Order: sequence, then C-alpha cells, then structure tokens
Amino acid sequence: MSITISERTILLTSEEQRSAAAFIDALGGDASEFQTSTGRVLPPELNAVIATMLPSIKENLPISVSTLPREVTTTTAASMLGITRPTLMKHIRHGRIPAHKVGSHHRLLSADVVTFREKLQEEKQREIFKLMGLEDELEKQESRS
Repeated sequence: MSITISERTILLTSEEQRSAAAFIDALGGDASEFQTSTGRVLPPELNAVIATMLPSIKENLPISVSTLPREVTTTTAASMLGITRPTLMKHIRHGRIPAHKVGSHHRLLSADVVTFREKLQEEKQREIFKLMGLEDELEKQESRS
C-alpha cells in the first residue's frame, strides 16, 4: 500500500511502481483520454497533466504538482521567466507586461507572467531563425566569392 507522508505527499511501494510501469508500457505511449470509473472523460487539460507525469512514474522519478497563486511578486515572476528582477522591472516600466502596485511593491498576475513567458519564447525563436537566415546568406555570399 502507498505510504502517505502528508495529505498531499504519496510514496509508491516498489510493487505499486512496477505495476504502474507495466500499465504505462501497456498504454503503448498513447495516454490521450483518461476516464473516471463512471466513464466520464477527463478534461483535456487534466489529461495533459496526467500524461506528462506518466514517464516520471514509470522511471520512478520524483513528481511535484502544484498550482500557481493568482498573484506573484516580482522576484517570483522573474524566476518564472528566467530573467533577473531588474530586467523584469524594465519590462514593467516599458509596459511589456502588466503589473499593479500593492503599497510600494509591484505584483503581477500569474496568468500574465505565463503569457509573457510564451511571448519571450516566441521572440527568442524568431531571433534564432533570423540569425539562421543571416548565416545562410553569408554562406551564399562566401560561395560566390
């Protein structure tokens, strides 16, 4: 039987882990629609969470599932974005990411931080493709010479 450390921490026994790994192998890599015992299909978002955890369960790796608070501090937001707090403050001052003040401190909505992170990733990808295009152009010019 699973060992419950706290209300939200569960450790699988070796037998349970092996059983879970066998089940995951039997899925054949397709875990697109989990259902409840009454046959109701889980929402796609919850299916995605479970499907993402399955490889870690199979490999007996630790898993942590948590939710984001509605609002985060600038320090937390910077960490979520993988940038420094001063860089985040520059983005806030330039209006690139919405923020509001609580007293003298800025707060950001978690949803805005996640959206901004996606935007930053898209910008990085565009810049990489630009650089790749420039590299191709330079190679063409060098081959003509």
